[in-house]
Amino acid sequence: MPSDLSHIARSCWCLALIQCCKPHIELQKAEDNHDFTPWDKLLTKLNSWVSGELKSAQNLERFYQEFLTWQENYEAADSLNGRITDLCIAATSAAMDMLNDPECDDLPLIRDTIGDLYSELDQLGGDAEGLSSYATDVFSEWESTLREVSQRPVSRTALRQISETEVSLFGLSA
Repeated sequence: MPSDLSHIARSCWCLALIQCCKPHIELQKAEDNHDFTPWDKLLTKLNSWVSGELKSAQNLERFYQEFLTWQENYEAADSLNGRITDLCIAATSAAMDMLNDPECDDLPLIRDTIGDLYSELDQLGGDAEGLSSYATDVFSEWESTLREVSQRPVSRTALRQISETEVSLFGLSA
């Protein structure tokens, strides 16, 4: 089912997901012996781009290419946390794709992946049902905030609202 959000808003939704899952990414960084700098730099540039601070699409594209090279060489751990990190890496690529292609809508795929991760969490004995309900509420808040976003720059207020979650979608505190 396609989203009723603009391509810019869908990209911001992905950035909100990544920010929400930051505790998992930080945990994965601590566990991996891998340099995450290209991904970190792209996320900084991507946030600057949607907020209007970064003006050069070529600059953003250069960091994206560096990220893609990094992504080819990165393999997350075979764990739930590793798969959450993979989800965030995929959401980063999706954010870029949606910025560059107004017809692209990877949100249903991302939501399906989140659902798969909740199934895995349930099999591990976690509170998948409660977290899934929490995610539904978070997604609703993000979509409500982003519904009016149709172009960049996206207001700092909207970006702040979608990035303020105290608990990740998978239960880790920020």
